[in-house]
Amino acid sequence: MPVQVLATLFGLFRVVILLVTPQVVSLLVDRVITPLLGGEPKNASSIFYFLIKDIPAGEYTRIFWVLAATLIVFAVLFFAFFYLKWHLAHFFSLKSEGRMRADALKKLGNASGQLLSRYTAGDLILITTKDPFNVRDLYIQRSQGFADCIFYIVVAAVLLGQIHWSLLFLPLAGGIFCIFVILLYKGRISRYYESVWRDSATLSTTVQENIYGVRTVAAFAREQEREGLFDADNERLKRTQYGGIEVFAYRDLLIRIARVCVFLGTLALIIPLGIRGRITAGEFTATMGYLGSLMWQFNSFVFNVNASQRDLVSGRRLFEFLNAEDEIAIRYGTRVPSAQPNIEIEHLSVKSGDSYALEDVSVSIPYGKKLGVMGKTGSGKTLLCKLMQGLAEADEGEILLDGVPIHEYSRDALLRTYSYAMQNVFLFSNTIASNIALYDPLADEGKIERAGSLAEVDEFASRFPDGYGTTIGEKGFGLSGGQKQRISIARALFKNASVFVFDDVTSALDLETEHAVFRNLARECAEKTMITVTHRATALKDCDEILFLEDGRITERGTFEELMALGGNFAQIYNRQSKEMNFTEQA
Repeated sequence: MPVQVLATLFGLFRVVILLVTPQVVSLLVDRVITPLLGGEPKNASSIFYFLIKDIPAGEYTRIFWVLAATLIVFAVLFFAFFYLKWHLAHFFSLKSEGRMRADALKKLGNASGQLLSRYTAGDLILITTKDPFNVRDLYIQRSQGFADCIFYIVVAAVLLGQIHWSLLFLPLAGGIFCIFVILLYKGRISRYYESVWRDSATLSTTVQENIYGVRTVAAFAREQEREGLFDADNERLKRTQYGGIEVFAYRDLLIRIARVCVFLGTLALIIPLGIRGRITAGEFTATMGYLGSLMWQFNSFVFNVNASQRDLVSGRRLFEFLNAEDEIAIRYGTRVPSAQPNIEIEHLSVKSGDSYALEDVSVSIPYGKKLGVMGKTGSGKTLLCKLMQGLAEADEGEILLDGVPIHEYSRDALLRTYSYAMQNVFLFSNTIASNIALYDPLADEGKIERAGSLAEVDEFASRFPDGYGTTIGEKGFGLSGGQKQRISIARALFKNASVFVFDDVTSALDLETEHAVFRNLARECAEKTMITVTHRATALKDCDEILFLEDGRITERGTFEELMALGGNFAQIYNRQSKEMNFTEQA
């Protein structure tokens, strides 16, 4: 705030110089140019008459150099104040913009799925990138621009009144008319910027999907359809902008007519005043200077109104997001889980419309237990993994860590308790090593490569010239599904949290690599809790307990031997997969 005030003061000092310069020019005309052209020197109403009061009227050269030196000093001060204003304002406002962007990204990172569901990807992109810039623009450019304009118009009106009271009337009437027009169109312009923001967000979402889904689109030969969707969104934004152009055209036409009327009307007043000797040539020159500057200030005022309405839309969106109450996040407390947490899931249910995605699920996971989870697609396996980590919320039942409900723990601390290898692998456009070391980017290479070795990343990384330093594209472009899954497993192993959760992360691996990975996991996670979700029953033979889910319910549970003896779905799947494996090996 002090910097803002100081920058505003420098801006006002700059405006003062603009205001007083015509006063010096009027003296130059009346006491130097007019006499040199054969006229009588005049004592104008300039506030700087004191500079030459004691100089004889005939010493034109001396008067000229005094006034010229004054103009040079004003020019130097003008540029000095201009530099100080913009340097200070922008230097510190850039920090504010960075903080706003960081706050938005932090909010995004900590937001629950329920909060994020209110926004599209395009919305969030604009909120975290464009909106902080526009808010900074409002803070620096618009607020100070308004201050400069208003200060100039008020003081210029006073100085015009000093020359002759009648010169105040038309600029005042023109200013009132311009304000009326601005207020008349204010609502329509605000709605225009809201529409531009919405349509830009929609277009950004479509572009993002087209980029990230380029392979899928090409595989299904749907390029034309996606291009059509993009064209439709692009056309919608274009039509919205055309509508805005029409609104601006009508409003600016009215304001330009008012400006011309003020200029011509004041000219019609000042010429007779000059003819009757009511004002001097220098005062006439100063008046024309003030009129020209007033017209420019009206332009600047209108421009700032336009930009501020755009910036206010951005500010409203940004701060609505930053201040949005996250009903899920506020449920969590401040406790920190122990290093060896015991997990209890009691009668957990999640509704999905009129049915349940999970229904009455209960399981005990003491520290060090190896739990396997299996079931058909959509049976609730991934949802169960997310629930215990606080990444999703249950409608009924409870999850306890060491006998304490998870909502009493800090959400950040809770997430740090789990090493989660997700079903849908997301890789950043960075090196293989950086993707593995996501939890600690400053870790040494040895730790990174050890995690990669356990996940069998070595097998393909060693084939690249740069090894773990090889840069991969966004979302892992350039890697196979199995290679991406191995990096995801290595990322979880690198984090080395108390509880490991592997959510169907070997589905794209060949059997030999999968067996090698699971052997390494069994050895590395021997003392820790490990929850393995998979479609391959053969991968769960060594688990302490296996859950088989159907339609969100546990239909079978027990050790591998118990489920095989039961002869249910798990046993049937295991026998079928074993036969397929034997057939593959024989082939």
